[in-house]
Amino acid sequence: ELEQAQEAYAVLQQMTTYMSLVIGEKDTVTIDFFVQCEEKKKHLEKLEAEVANSKATVEKGFSKKEGPFVKELDAALQSVGVHRQQYFGGAFVGNHVHKALKLCNIQKQCKCLCETAKKKLPHRYTQAEHRTEILVKAFSMFARCHNIYDHNFIDETQAHALEEAVEEFMMFFRESFPQATVPIKMHVLEDHAIPWAKSFHVGFGLLGEQGAESIHAKFTRLGLAYTAITDKVKHLLCIVKEHLISISPQVVVAIPPPQKKNKIIA
Repeated sequence: ELEQAQEAYAVLQQMTTYMSLVIGEKDTVTIDFFVQCEEKKKHLEKLEAEVANSKATVEKGFSKKEGPFVKELDAALQSVGVHRQQYFGGAFVGNHVHKALKLCNIQKQCKCLCETAKKKLPHRYTQAEHRTEILVKAFSMFARCHNIYDHNFIDETQAHALEEAVEEFMMFFRESFPQATVPIKMHVLEDHAIPWAKSFHVGFGLLGEQGAESIHAKFTRLGLAYTAITDKVKHLLCIVKEHLISISPQVVVAIPPPQKKNKIIA
């Protein structure tokens, strides 16, 4: 936009000079050219100031929370119902991950890079456009992996599909970001997710701490059901037995039936 404005101003200047020489400076047509030239000049100065300010901002640097791209990305995440969790270090988990990895939401989140560059860093627009294409492809590949390993149960076909998806994603990641290191969770995905899925046939959805946290609520409900038992040890034993039967019904078969007492005939 800045280059186009500079070219338009240069052409208008030449036309204004030519008109003033041919028909005179006081002619209405020449005056009109002078007015347009001044307007173009002000617009050009405004664009140059914006570009200079943007370059100064980039050279100065900014924290992750203050950067224009980070602010716009947070706004894009919130617009699709994804919110950073304070107690997870600003990350998002659970259903927020599912929402963020939907194809339509991936495109919306990555598209904000181009929109921000166009508004605030026009000299970086081409770079942002190229980066957006890479990120959309990378997140789409990762979403494919996530949709498989997040299942509770994984059969042989799904395990093979996960292996192909992870291999494709990691290859693209290393080609697109050659200077980047592999985070620990990405290492787990590449080196341990496949053997885990093939050995145990369960996904990572069963490994979250949410299941353990939900036991607190369940134990509280069971505790209320056995409030009549005043002995603390017996009370806790009833809760544990009830919980065991609920998660492993097959243990009921192993419980021996109560022995019948022989009737005493007088």
